[in-house]
Amino acid sequence: MHDAYGILVIESSDWDAEQIRAYLRALSKPVRVLKTSDLEQEGIRIDVVILGFTDAVSLETSRSALEKARSLAPSAQLILCVPRESTDIDRKVLELKARAFLLKPIEEETFRSLMEQTLSSIHLRRERQEHERASKRSIKVEEIVGTSAQIKRVLELIDRVAESMSTSVLLQGESGVGKSLFAHTIHERSRAATGPFIEINCATLPANLIESELFGYEPGAFTDARAQKIGLIELADGGTLFLDEITEIDPVTQAKLLKFLDTKRFRRLGGDREITVETRVVAACNREMKNEVRLGRFREDLYYRLNVVEIRVPALRERREDIETITNHYLETYKKKFAKLELSISPAARAVIRAYPWPGNVRELVNVLERAVLLCNDAAVEPHHLPIEAPSSMQRALLRRRSDGRIEMELPTGTVTLDEVERALIEATLKRTRGNVSRAADLMGTSRGALRNKLTRYKIDARSFARPAFALQD
Repeated sequence: MHDAYGILVIESSDWDAEQIRAYLRALSKPVRVLKTSDLEQEGIRIDVVILGFTDAVSLETSRSALEKARSLAPSAQLILCVPRESTDIDRKVLELKARAFLLKPIEEETFRSLMEQTLSSIHLRRERQEHERASKRSIKVEEIVGTSAQIKRVLELIDRVAESMSTSVLLQGESGVGKSLFAHTIHERSRAATGPFIEINCATLPANLIESELFGYEPGAFTDARAQKIGLIELADGGTLFLDEITEIDPVTQAKLLKFLDTKRFRRLGGDREITVETRVVAACNREMKNEVRLGRFREDLYYRLNVVEIRVPALRERREDIETITNHYLETYKKKFAKLELSISPAARAVIRAYPWPGNVRELVNVLERAVLLCNDAAVEPHHLPIEAPSSMQRALLRRRSDGRIEMELPTGTVTLDEVERALIEATLKRTRGNVSRAADLMGTSRGALRNKLTRYKIDARSFARPAFALQD
């Protein structure tokens, strides 16, 4: 009886009470019928209170039991059972904050219909609360860390998108850039912030389960469908549904999702009733969706329906100026978590962090910092605490000028970005000129102002190259 609905019957008439209990036991959903004496039990769960009375005196007599039940279960639904000759029924419903009322003698079909609706709404609320709890357990909703121009542009776009609840959003970016966090931010900055945020990673579910997870099903919809299941679209009503790795959805479900996005209506599997919800859909993928469309793996019409607004989350290597900020932020987080408040990061370790290409993006950086803080027993995190390759042991790109005047480059193994090559070229030129920016600009064929902008972007201090330690030997 773990999933049974707790229904408390408070009824002044013994005959009516027995009739209500019989009707409850005949419901399709599992119920646990409670009596007023059960209110003394520890941990009792009450989902519905059915309060029946015959006159004003019996109503007043029942009030203490109702108040006790509400103190134990403030969210329990109340249904009144009143005599047909009762006056001021509407006033009683409002005064007692009842969901609905039934007239005595109670008709079984009317009772069953009302209870099925009531229990369905309770089931929906339970499912939504469970998903919200799971979401909070699995995802740390934090502020996006970074002050780079790229991140500022993304946040400005998010603020504009958040104004419209009906606008679908497509998040694109490499694995590890934090698309889930950006989806949370869209939700938190929108009018839907008080509603649920429901997330599903489509890549983690078998193709034959995605449809039922999204749309839900009715009992008997298929062999194992023994009870009603509320789909994630319905759970996200009034909030945001985040579909991560959406390119993993099968073609049949893609078609149904497209119809839902167009109409805001859907049917559960095996159901004949159309359900209307107001849910914003945010989709994400780490593949290039245009290629998926071109290869026939993703519907073109669904792509354009989702891609009302496209937000590209930049890779960490594209916003290297944020690496220091992110490092400092998560260093403080993990120092508190592991009670190492005096721990710092040495300049050598910071240099390793700055130079590393971070192919796993922010997720990799955060994981590296957590591991380093956890395992470090010294006063500061040093390069050997970081499970990444130090700059001193990395191969560097080698440039040679050929006899025809063209530049020949020998690249190192692994990931190499344009920013890294440009930064290395600037640093090598400053070494040659011993920090003289004007001479370096002349050697690179650019203006002094343009080079100054590059130095600011890469946070390179030209004065540090003026020291004899950086001078090249002739």
